Amino acid sequence: MIKRSKNFCYVMLGIILLGLSGCAKYKARPLSQLTDIASAGVDDDSVSMAYRVFDLADCKKYLDRDVIAAGYQPIHISISNNSNHPMHFSRRNLSLVTVDPADVAEQVHTNTTARAMGYGFTAIFLWPFAIPAIVDGIGSAQANERLDVDFDRKSLHDQLINPFETIHGLVFVPLDSYKSDFQIALSESTNYRPFVLSANKPYAKVVYA
Repeated sequence: MIKRSKNFCYVMLGIILLGLSGCAKYKARPLSQLTDIASAGVDDDSVSMAYRVFDLADCKKYLDRDVIAAGYQPIHISISNNSNHPMHFSRRNLSLVTVDPADVAEQVHTNTTARAMGYGFTAIFLWPFAIPAIVDGIGSAQANERLDVDFDRKSLHDQLINPFETIHGLVFVPLDSYKSDFQIALSESTNYRPFVLSANKPYAKVVYA
């Protein structure tokens, strides 16, 4: 009878560990380059942008999480500086309210506490569940760490756009603050002249003073 009980525990442990092989992972693809149709065939001395509003499929592909269900609209933005003047980009000069990527990432973390409690309760009756609880807890924590790093790397941060350089990344907008017609104001780094780009007018000529 004892031998049968041990065999049952071993079988249960094997099934549980096999099931955990697909749990608590974070796997997302790098962002693709956006085609800047605004500047195609246009002379130099200009700034332009392209953008893509993420849908559920994009979220799953590039973020491995449904951040829209969490209340945030991701927008992939690309900005090209086709001039001899360095330009400064700041999220504060975006007409939309944006949220720090760390705050968004936290909202879509794998809930390690709930998962550990589920295994822990079962382990009271079947000891093999104690080992998966530890393994899954570590895996979930590591997945959350990778998620945090990836969200930050893919986000568009305040930065200088050098001459003939293109930057791109994500901004996260609360769903109740999102508007399809938004603006981005770039400022020239030397005399802070503003150049405004918008969803309806994604191109601006850089006029030398």
